[in-house]
Amino acid sequence: MTSGMAQTERTRIGWHPITLGLVLVLGMGVIRAGGAVAMRRLWGEVDLEPSLRGALFLLVVFVLGSVGLIGGGLFGLAGVSWERLGWRRDRLGWEIVRGLLAVVVLGVMLVVFAVVAGRFLGLKPPPTDATQPGFTLVGIAMSVLFGFFIASWMEENLFRGYLQPLFIERWGLWPGICAQAALFSVAHIGWFPTWPYFVLAFVFGIVFGWLRGRDGSLVAPFVAHGLIG
Repeated sequence: MTSGMAQTERTRIGWHPITLGLVLVLGMGVIRAGGAVAMRRLWGEVDLEPSLRGALFLLVVFVLGSVGLIGGGLFGLAGVSWERLGWRRDRLGWEIVRGLLAVVVLGVMLVVFAVVAGRFLGLKPPPTDATQPGFTLVGIAMSVLFGFFIASWMEENLFRGYLQPLFIERWGLWPGICAQAALFSVAHIGWFPTWPYFVLAFVFGIVFGWLRGRDGSLVAPFVAHGLIG
């Protein structure tokens, strides 16, 4: 049995589980694109300043996305449980270690991407979902809020926790992992400036999906995503 909803099951609103998941992905894309537009108007770029205004901005995104979209959508409308999404206590320490090791691998990928993109494509280093607000108390708090409680919480629950088991059940392990990674990449429309970054997001989605596996814990990809973000 996978940790997602079975294909024959229906959500609390009567929709097919995958249909609801795709609607939630669309909602996430709208929140992300809207946030990017708002940041460009407030700060001139997709970036945040370590200030009260920046913190309040993240708080609004947290309420809309992490609480509303994920809490209301997955736990409310879909009716899934924590365990089905992959939140388990067994082997917790090892799952955290796996997440930390994955950060090293992903960091190497980022360095390689930056070199290749700069040398052959003339691109700047890839933008990050979290900003670089500096090593201040406010800046660190904003980075943790965005990295773990917005980006990682929203995306790992939706793509790896909810959709990946459904895709794996329908198409098999690696096709399912690739399908969620493709959606994960597409969901960044409006955030990334050009196509190589979407390729990078797809590769990262593969790594996060591999950490989750067919019926594994969501802790490792959550830790890796939160730190690399």
